[in-house]
Amino acid sequence: MAHTYKRIIIARTDKIGDLILSIPSFFMIRKMYPEAEITLLVRNYNYNIVKNLPYINRVVQIDRYRQKELLEKIKYFNADVFIALYVDNFVMELAKASKAKIKIGPLSKIKSFFTFNKGVLQKRSKSIKHEAEYNLDLIKKLDKKLFEDRFEINTQIFLDKSNLEAAEKFFKDNSIGDKVLVVNPFMGGSAKNITDDQYADILREVIDREKNIDVIVTAHISDEERGLKLLEKIGRDRVYLFANGGELLNIGAVINRAKVYFGGSTGPTHIAGSLQKSIVALYPKKATQSPMRWGIFGNEDVTYIIPDENTKENYKHKDFDSYNENIKEKIVQAIIDRLER
Repeated sequence: MAHTYKRIIIARTDKIGDLILSIPSFFMIRKMYPEAEITLLVRNYNYNIVKNLPYINRVVQIDRYRQKELLEKIKYFNADVFIALYVDNFVMELAKASKAKIKIGPLSKIKSFFTFNKGVLQKRSKSIKHEAEYNLDLIKKLDKKLFEDRFEINTQIFLDKSNLEAAEKFFKDNSIGDKVLVVNPFMGGSAKNITDDQYADILREVIDREKNIDVIVTAHISDEERGLKLLEKIGRDRVYLFANGGELLNIGAVINRAKVYFGGSTGPTHIAGSLQKSIVALYPKKATQSPMRWGIFGNEDVTYIIPDENTKENYKHKDFDSYNENIKEKIVQAIIDRLER
């Protein structure tokens, strides 16, 4: 007989894409334990992604508290289970503070062997699985049979009315039509990308070959100046910049109205995946950055362009050395094929 747990804490306290690839794990905990009180621990900038998940009881933004105050708060939840999908020293402190009888997490650092009494040795750096599957393996550790009996993949995110209204206003103010390409060219540097000049070149080519298209470049407000310069480089009509200074999922609502999305290995690309959009995605071959580990999960409608697939690449450089006219044509054609479907 399966054990019933009343209170479960799940921590995923790193980047946007990582959190989105944890959504299947959050969903599976609810499938396994329909009556449990489920609390998520996330960073402030990720709160908007998970606050509307209907199967989560509570979301705690860990940055809002001083360390001592947060450790006290975690103890107050009186959890039966603490699951760390990502581990660092602070997450291990939170796991200990929870006083949960069952503590699950990846066994990577020496300290983790003393923190998690149901740890999982994963060696994620080998990248033999998808990140979402590594996360799900930690959920499975709680009860393998129950997990397998109730297994279902769900990656859905939920847009707020305010997110939809922000996108609606942007589309209306700019008289944007139905054939829309959304591009997110700016990344945090966790994977290789192409240069702004190369993005401009690709988008010029798409616009010149595909009639009656609107292109929206999305960016965080901190990249607004860079975005405006990119629009100047493109030098075509019906190209717009959505520089988001509001909730993260405002970008999600703009992506949701796209016919096609194009971007690298970054958070908005995973948002596009969760929204089941048609995607052209730019990824490196390197195992720790590849689609095998960090690709879109739960959405097969993706064309992966891997510039260094058949060449050697210097991974000390932030942009692809192996990008060339042939790669450009592959990207342009993949975008046009999807726009014309």
